[in-house]
Amino acid sequence: MAHYRHLLLQRLQQDGQHVVAISPVDSSTPELSRLLIHIPWRIHRSTDANPFFFGISFLRMLFLVRAIKPRLVHSHTLKANLLAAVVTAIFGIPCVLSFAGMGRLSKARGPSRLAFVFVLRSIAFFSVRQRRSRWRWGTAPDRTAFIFQNPIDRSLFEAALPHLSTSRNYLIPGSGVPGAYLAPTAGAHNSVNDLPNHWWSQPLGPRHCTVPTCELLFCGRLLRSKGIVTFLEVADLLAAQHFTVFGGIDPSSRDSLLSAELPDLQRQHPNVVFSGSQRDPLLHLKVPYPVLVVPSNYGEGMPRSVAEALVLGIPVISSRAATCGIFDASTVYIAEDDDPGDYLHCFDQLLADHAAGQLLTRLQAGRHLVHHRFSEEAVVAQTLAVYESLHSERIKSYLLNKDDARLQHWLAQ
Repeated sequence: MAHYRHLLLQRLQQDGQHVVAISPVDSSTPELSRLLIHIPWRIHRSTDANPFFFGISFLRMLFLVRAIKPRLVHSHTLKANLLAAVVTAIFGIPCVLSFAGMGRLSKARGPSRLAFVFVLRSIAFFSVRQRRSRWRWGTAPDRTAFIFQNPIDRSLFEAALPHLSTSRNYLIPGSGVPGAYLAPTAGAHNSVNDLPNHWWSQPLGPRHCTVPTCELLFCGRLLRSKGIVTFLEVADLLAAQHFTVFGGIDPSSRDSLLSAELPDLQRQHPNVVFSGSQRDPLLHLKVPYPVLVVPSNYGEGMPRSVAEALVLGIPVISSRAATCGIFDASTVYIAEDDDPGDYLHCFDQLLADHAAGQLLTRLQAGRHLVHHRFSEEAVVAQTLAVYESLHSERIKSYLLNKDDARLQHWLAQ
């Protein structure tokens, strides 16, 4: 949150708002605590399907919201959204539910698919209801706003809930790309003639173009569904190239690699360097021929690393799933299947386009797209507009009105 929502948090505080974050403790917690009031919330992805732990998480959120009495709740991720929808309905608090990608459940089949649809319908049910008094409930069609990071997730949600009004469904592309990436000199660390990297230089032609030594990059948590295993398999196919992994393990996910596995993987893949989690790794990259590889089938919202790479002039090879209905073949190279050979084919095509002088058109298109649609400034402005649209709902809150009445009574004493 400190990394992806830094500007939004700053703007809220500049507007005189008191911001409280309830989130799990991780490596970004110290920075987050310096920005605002942070309350640790012990919630883990590994216990998502356990009713007992889900109940514990619900009670924790219930008591925290009751004590804090927020004027607005903004939640992220599927499990937190379900909990927030129920808790804010109980207290009648305006709520914004962001779907940062539907995750692996959106691609599930059988019982898991039924569970996924049940969660969405539960969220929808409570999103349009609220408690009016101690025992009386009523409908509140405008109490909740939904934010989707890509059109595929929004369509999936609306298809599962055909009777829910779409007037409060907003499409906002992730957290946006920070201004540091959008600066004219961003990424121009080691190039000649102020070019972002050597991909932007015009080759002499196919006959004179030798295969460059490239740095293929993976940015993300080391989850199998994020494609880390596929990335390592591609490294085996391209032994002459260099590979770097930016990202760490996720102890709360069963899908994550383990710390104990990393030394063995390093020995098995000598052309791969595991660099751990780093802030803005692409921005500070100093290699002549970088290539971002995104072999994810996780169910992404809007992969920010793709947007960051594009605006820095770095070619991107992506799985079809990770394009999220936002990026297409005019800006990225798309591997249609999960087979490592598909990524090898995309890499060969990238080299051929560079040799033929055709890569530059794709790089320029990607840069233009991010500059005009995905800046952090634009995303923050859109998010604040959603907050403002719920302003009138605050006066209808059972909890807030009850608390205001107690305060007025105390002042009148």
